[in-house]
Amino acid sequence: MAKTKKVLAFLLAAMMMSAAFTACGDSEDGSKESSSKAESSEESSEEESSETSDEASDAESTPQQVPQGDFEEAVAVKSGEAYLSMVDSQWRLQYTGSDSDYLCYDAGVVPITGNGEYTVSVTCDTDAARFNTTGDVNGDLVASGTAFMAVQIMDGATATPNAVIEVTSVKTDGTEVPLTKKSYTNTEETEINGEKHNNIRSNIYNQWASDDKIADARSAEGNISDLADKSAYSATILDPSAIGDWKTVEVTFNITGM
Repeated sequence: MAKTKKVLAFLLAAMMMSAAFTACGDSEDGSKESSSKAESSEESSEEESSETSDEASDAESTPQQVPQGDFEEAVAVKSGEAYLSMVDSQWRLQYTGSDSDYLCYDAGVVPITGNGEYTVSVTCDTDAARFNTTGDVNGDLVASGTAFMAVQIMDGATATPNAVIEVTSVKTDGTEVPLTKKSYTNTEETEINGEKHNNIRSNIYNQWASDDKIADARSAEGNISDLADKSAYSATILDPSAIGDWKTVEVTFNITGM
């Protein structure tokens, strides 16, 4: 009996010690898990702080964003309106009559309603042009020279079929550019935004035009082919080097024949 009691006491003591070790192990595991979670939380906080810092840095380097509504008007030429078709010497800044061109903003177009004097213009001195080319409304934007210039009447072959355009003045930033020849008028097929238009055109600087091969070339004096002095008329009526740097170009012309 005494032996039995000793055995039972021994077993009971062993069970108590095992329970104590188990509890100790659980405590250590729990401590490790808590430590791991804390470290993970610290790393996450550091990553979020780094990302926030990067975003702030990116925001500082991003060009100023201007809502479209704050830009100048983008002008798309309508049928029967005259406009200055213009390309700078670098073939970068241009106006073809489309409202997607760099120089479409504040472009000066006019409806041709009869005989008389009219003025058309283009400018790169707009917030929209500066933003679209430099990414900043305060960016520096100056055009240089010209690769092509002409006064055109959109759909003129049908809208103003008898109109004759005579260019009388070209100004860059208010300064007159000397004209060396007289302009003539002819019909020209033009494509704008994928659509074809039969425009009436009077070239100011067009180095690709063959003056003697334009069948319907005409002036206020009559058809060019019938004139005694055809050499007075040309598709290049100024020296392009006289254009220089510019922000605004204005062209004044007379309409006759209507």
